[in-house]
Amino acid sequence: MSGMQELVCSTTKQKVIEVGLDFLQGVGADHICRVCIAGGSSCCSGCRSIKHGFGCQKRNTSCTAWLCGFLKFIFYKAGFIHEWKQFWDQVPGQDYREDFTPPYFPVRMWLEKPNIRFLSEAFAEDLEELNPYHNVFWLIEMKETLDRHIDNLMKCSDPKVKRKIEKKINFLTKDFRRFHLAAEQLVK
Repeated sequence: MSGMQELVCSTTKQKVIEVGLDFLQGVGADHICRVCIAGGSSCCSGCRSIKHGFGCQKRNTSCTAWLCGFLKFIFYKAGFIHEWKQFWDQVPGQDYREDFTPPYFPVRMWLEKPNIRFLSEAFAEDLEELNPYHNVFWLIEMKETLDRHIDNLMKCSDPKVKRKIEKKINFLTKDFRRFHLAAEQLVK
């Protein structure tokens, strides 16, 4: 399952942001963000570009490229994490909540919009069910733990260590029944 298409050309900062947002829309990131925002665990909390009731007022390459632990997990399970990383690795000038990306630069790989919104929707429903009191600390801990495990998995080359990390991830997400049922549709 590949979400990338190779074509070397010059592009713009705005174009890669649009491609990234389109990809995130196809993955259903809005389902995950809705749960986190309602639960008080938004990744964007404290950003000076967020306007209450309107959202982000200054979308940039860094924020578009960044994935929370929940999205990293979904991208990993759907087989898109490497493509996502390769795409954004070719975009220069990213920094924490800011970017210094030039107006034009070359790209080799383009992301194709996936159609797996059902997967994020199922994950979001499980998050809501498993966190009935909207405990912001539970959401943050779950998000950060998945983030750490997926990062470790991405860096690891030892198959034995990878299996241990995957076992931890499987244990952590064992109660996400809707998500696991939805994920079974990916292999069909």
